Amino acid sequence: MKTITKISENKKNSSRVSIYADEEFLLSCDKELIYKRGLVKGMKIDTDLLLEIAKEDTFIRARETALRSLERTMKTEEEIQKKLLEKEFDDDTIARVISLLKEYNLLNDARYAELYLKEKLRSRGQKKAKYELLHKGVDKEVLNEALESLKDSSLEEDTCFKLAKKKYDQLNKREQDPFKLKSKLYTFLAGKGYEYDLISSTLRKILTEDEEE
Repeated sequence: MKTITKISENKKNSSRVSIYADEEFLLSCDKELIYKRGLVKGMKIDTDLLLEIAKEDTFIRARETALRSLERTMKTEEEIQKKLLEKEFDDDTIARVISLLKEYNLLNDARYAELYLKEKLRSRGQKKAKYELLHKGVDKEVLNEALESLKDSSLEEDTCFKLAKKKYDQLNKREQDPFKLKSKLYTFLAGKGYEYDLISSTLRKILTEDEEE
């Protein structure tokens, strides 16, 4: 068992401290643990306590890494997990961090999927947005529920029409062949991730409007 002889704040990072025992450097940890564990000069410290401090310090570092990532933009559970794995945190620590973030609703794949769809359906089709969310690790069931909540929304149809109309106006100036024009419009909308039925109905609407003008 060792005796703490000095606790000093790190010069480069004021949130961390260095602990010395028997006049020798013992370990560095987050300042939060000094208060939580009641660590003071003259206190006896054994191996078990050292291991607990090291474990908690790892958790705090992982938690702060996740929070910094979430400050920049919302993330899915899988994205945070990958981020922490890249930083070489162990599985148990990662599981603890994710559990904490979900408890405080800082990590919510269902909310993420719904907000993502509402934003992305303004520039692409449901098919493409769905693929992107699956790639981000959102569970299929969670994704389907988010899609279900938006099924009565005309957002996708309205956006598809606006994109198609803009593209049609551009192509119509230089493409004289109606078949080629329609084919190019279809390819453009399919590339945006729209389904065949929606593309077909949108093109019919645009072409009909053009004929009536």
